[in-house]
Amino acid sequence: MRTITLIAGLIVVLSSCTAPSPPATDPAVERAAVERAITQWFDSGVAVGDTTVIRRGVTPTFALLEDSVWYDQTGFVKFVQSLPTLLGGPFTMRYNLTEWKTAVHGHVAWTSLRNRAVLTPQEGSPVPLDWRETAVLTKVDGRWLI
Repeated sequence: MRTITLIAGLIVVLSSCTAPSPPATDPAVERAAVERAITQWFDSGVAVGDTTVIRRGVTPTFALLEDSVWYDQTGFVKFVQSLPTLLGGPFTMRYNLTEWKTAVHGHVAWTSLRNRAVLTPQEGSPVPLDWRETAVLTKVDGRWLI
């Protein structure tokens, strides 16, 4: 009898030491969080040239293919900083992100979307742009990063 009591006690102690299961996540909530992360990165970072926001929204292994050129995090920040020079002066950019196709699997997500933007130089006419985006994100410390 003493052996059964000891084994039962040991099972209770061991079962209380296991890590709790992570809470189940709602797929719709996670997809919305991924899409929000991308939208904020464009609107608060890329559109206004805020390199702090750009860096904060990406992983250290970030890679981007832009017009046949591969950029890492540092290279993309330099590219964004050079845009006023490349475009002949200050400009504003407004993005409209639509047609999302987002999938989440654990701590990894991928999405594609249509990006319609209007680039307005300080001097000159607005230039409408329209292209497709694809991104892979990783969830790090509760935040979706590109």
